[in-house]
Amino acid sequence: MMMMRRQPQLLVKLRSLNRRSRNILSLLPEILIGSMCCIHLLIFYRQILGDVLLKGRMSMQSADFISNPVLATFPTLLEQPDVMDALRSSWAEKENTLKRSEKRDGEFLKAVFLLVYHDCVVPLLHSTLLPPFRWAEEETESARWKVIADFLKQNQENKGALQALLSPDGVHAPFDISEQTYDFLGEIRKKAV
Repeated sequence: MMMMRRQPQLLVKLRSLNRRSRNILSLLPEILIGSMCCIHLLIFYRQILGDVLLKGRMSMQSADFISNPVLATFPTLLEQPDVMDALRSSWAEKENTLKRSEKRDGEFLKAVFLLVYHDCVVPLLHSTLLPPFRWAEEETESARWKVIADFLKQNQENKGALQALLSPDGVHAPFDISEQTYDFLGEIRKKAV
């Protein structure tokens, strides 16, 4: 907000979208507040959610927990922009190595996205070395960026997160089944309250 003549004003910039951006945004809800640079990651999340809800369940009336770490952790990821940036950069690196024909195959892209997500986000979200996210706290942000940068560098050198996960130096939070399961009905109950 800018102060003009003592009255606050909100400036909103609107621009026309190119065809590629329109096609991407057509896969998302009509109202969405967020950064354009993470839209393609949100599209992958929604496609995975759709696949799991429509194809991966025994019946449409099933109220069982859904075992999927991406669905369980992506909402938490959206609240941590630095880890989201790590995912975005890791995905961009991986996407640059793909062939043109592979980039056109949607199912292949989803599978590669899942691999990148498991190599980058899941270990970071469960790492005890990563301080809790606190908005606008410079010391915490710089400490988090250092841990994230070190982890990404180690991932690049070792061609994946397996080495970091199995290393005695890497300390992770204890396993909790709720970190791996998505409770679809629980999400609806939370929104109703």
